[in-house]
Amino acid sequence: MKKFFVYSSMFLAALSLNMMIVACDDDDNSSSEEVDAKQAAVIAGYVDNVVIPTYRSLADAAAALAADCEDLSTQAKVAQACADWKEARQYWERSEAFLFGAASDYNIDPHIDSWPLDLTQLDNALNNIESLIETGTAGYGLLGFHAVEYMIFKEGSTGDATDRVRNVSEITEAEAAFAAAVAADMRDQCFRLEAAWAGIDNVSEEKQNALEEAELEPTLNYGELLKNAGLSGNAKYKSQAAAFEEILIGASDIANEVGNTKISDPMNSHQWSDVESPHSWNSVTDFVDNIVSVRNAYFGTLDGTCASSSVSAHIASLDKNADAEVKEAIAAAIAALEAMPRPFRNYIYADTDAASKALIQAAVDACNNLVDELDDALEVVKK
Repeated sequence: MKKFFVYSSMFLAALSLNMMIVACDDDDNSSSEEVDAKQAAVIAGYVDNVVIPTYRSLADAAAALAADCEDLSTQAKVAQACADWKEARQYWERSEAFLFGAASDYNIDPHIDSWPLDLTQLDNALNNIESLIETGTAGYGLLGFHAVEYMIFKEGSTGDATDRVRNVSEITEAEAAFAAAVAADMRDQCFRLEAAWAGIDNVSEEKQNALEEAELEPTLNYGELLKNAGLSGNAKYKSQAAAFEEILIGASDIANEVGNTKISDPMNSHQWSDVESPHSWNSVTDFVDNIVSVRNAYFGTLDGTCASSSVSAHIASLDKNADAEVKEAIAAAIAALEAMPRPFRNYIYADTDAASKALIQAAVDACNNLVDELDDALEVVKK
């Protein structure tokens, strides 16, 4: 299967990584060897208990989806692909509080999660599918989750918001071939995320072989880089405070995107094509999972409990009130998003009833409040 790269972006990512490596060897950028053991434990817990397990689950789910898409010949197989798409989607959305590092440096985020999907270009491309797959020239607007979503969900075969599955008879040969190619490409990108944070030697042989074949082996170990914050030679994180700042900024950025882009943009444009995950009707679940990613990053766990060694504990040691406000804001944002009407794409229009609009605005407000509280916690770290 051909790789679906955007080569100029990949070149820039490789260049920036090489510059980072050189910088790490520059004595002028050396950090202190004096690091706080408790803070080191918090950062290690964030990497080992949140980031790596999330990316490992994402990689495994993406592999299952890619296998599904190799054969979409029956209704049952399409239904399985839809179910596995939702599972992979959940892990991806729950990783968006840590889009810094590999997801950013390797352009994996735009590669597998660009939206809105360019439907006009996609429909044109499907008319010349063999050439597209052979040359691997698809741009970001034709790749990733939303391209696969379009092929296997489209408008669904039922009106049930919880059971959107496309009728197999509607899937053309070109669409099936494209779904298989895009899902395989997405799988490899997810393998790269896991390997980039866990270390290439700590992923399965299957994943190592796939990365080697696709020429996607990571050049840095981002997990070790973050865990070694403050140690000499670490130009990326010269101090442990810099690591905490990165973590909190990542969480704040996704909370801001949910409220002020993912929800607000389609509410302002009244265009369903501006909605994220519109074909699967998975939008509100996406939004909730994004804030769950914030909770996981802040709590240091994946189950909603707060680890004794967590970002939350670190903030509490500096300012108990700031920590309490962040926790309250996380819970409020998740609750407000869960209360939004579904499917979101049906409630973005000017004539949407006032009660639904109020629930949507409450979700936006809750996300913005979470941004404010995370930014306050960031200022605590900076003091």
